Amino acid sequence: MNYSPSDIEMKQFNIVHKGLNENEVRDYLRELSDELERQREEKAMLQRMIDDKDENISRFRAVENTIGEALVVAQRAGDEIKAAAGMQADVIIKDAQNHADQIVNDAMQKAREISFQTEDMKRQSKIFRARFRMLVEAQLDLLKNEDWDYLLNYDLETKPIEQSQLNDVESE
Repeated sequence: MNYSPSDIEMKQFNIVHKGLNENEVRDYLRELSDELERQREEKAMLQRMIDDKDENISRFRAVENTIGEALVVAQRAGDEIKAAAGMQADVIIKDAQNHADQIVNDAMQKAREISFQTEDMKRQSKIFRARFRMLVEAQLDLLKNEDWDYLLNYDLETKPIEQSQLNDVESE
């Protein structure tokens, strides 16, 4: 049964002979009523405090959840950024490798061209040398030819040149 302070204060008792002092009982009941009222107010105040604390706890939990979600989102974003940076680094490295390979290939191609040109120049030099040698040897053979001795020792006044001799020389 629930007792209210006013119920306690208004309670009526039967009067009996040789019973308790009515004023003492009334004073006692009034004290009980006041104490009960004070405890109800304290209980109501404590309940409000509990409700406030529960509300604060709910807000803190909401904040905690929000922070937790933000941390998860930040972690995902960090992982995505890290993955994107890794992929971009891979692309840059691959591009640099391709560029380096292209430079090496170009250098090798130029080296081949220079090598071919060098070989061609050597070949042309050999051909030129051989032809020049043949020309010099032909000229030397002409110089060594006995016809020179004959011409140098020939006396123009003593022997007339005949037309038939000139024809023979031209036909040779």
